[in-house]
Amino acid sequence: MFHDSPLFERLHRATHLAHRRFERRVDIYRPNFDVHNYRRLLQDFWGFYQPLERKLAVLADHNLPSSYSQRRRKAPRLEQDLLALRMTKADIAALPLCGRLPAIPTLPQVFGVLYIIDGAALGERIAATHLHVAGEHLGISPSQGGSFFSSLRASYSPPLDTCWQELIAMTEAMEEPDLQDMVTQSAMDTLDCFETWLDHRKQSHLANSMRTNSMRWNSQLEFESFCTERLGEIDKVA
Repeated sequence: MFHDSPLFERLHRATHLAHRRFERRVDIYRPNFDVHNYRRLLQDFWGFYQPLERKLAVLADHNLPSSYSQRRRKAPRLEQDLLALRMTKADIAALPLCGRLPAIPTLPQVFGVLYIIDGAALGERIAATHLHVAGEHLGISPSQGGSFFSSLRASYSPPLDTCWQELIAMTEAMEEPDLQDMVTQSAMDTLDCFETWLDHRKQSHLANSMRTNSMRWNSQLEFESFCTERLGEIDKVA
C-alpha cells in the first residue's frame, strides 16, 4: 500500500491543509452551479494544466517513464470537454495561461509536482464524484463535456493505479533527507501556484462580471433617458 512509504506520509501531512483549501476553491458544490460555471472551471483548469504539462513533456525522456507523460496528460481531455461545450479551437487557444509554474529542473521537484497533479489530484476526485451525481442536471456526460472528471473518477484506485505504482517506484531514488525536502517543497509550491492561479482567475471573472453589469446598467439608463426625452417631446406637441 502506498501509505507505507514514509515519503508519501510526509507529503500527505505537509499538503493536507492546502488540499482542503483547494477543495473549497472548486465551487462545483454550490447549489446554483450551472453549465456556465462548469465551463469556466474547465477553462481555468486548462489554463494551468496546459502550460505545466507542456513543461513536463520536455523532461519526459530524461526524468519520467515514457508512457507516463502521454497517458496521464489532462490538457487534451479538458480541450475535448471545452469543444463539447461549444467552444472552438480558436477560443481555447485564446484562453489565459498560468505564467507562474512550479520549478521542475530535477527529479525530486518533478516528483513533487506529479504527487499533486496525478497522485493527490487536488480535490478533483471529490469534484468528479459530485459531478457524476449532478451530471444529468447539467447535461454533462463522459462523452459530452465530462471526460476530464469522469476519467479521474473511473481510474482512481491508489493501490492498483499504474500512476501511483510509477510514483512509488520513483521514491527509491529519493531516500536521502535532502531530496525528500526538495520533493515536499515542490509539492507545496505546486499547490501554491494552482491556488494563486485560481484566485487570479476568480478576481478576473468578478471584474468582467462587474464590467458587464455596469455596461448593462448604463445602457438601461441611456434607454430610460431616451424614453423620457421622447415622452417630453410628445407632450410638447400635444
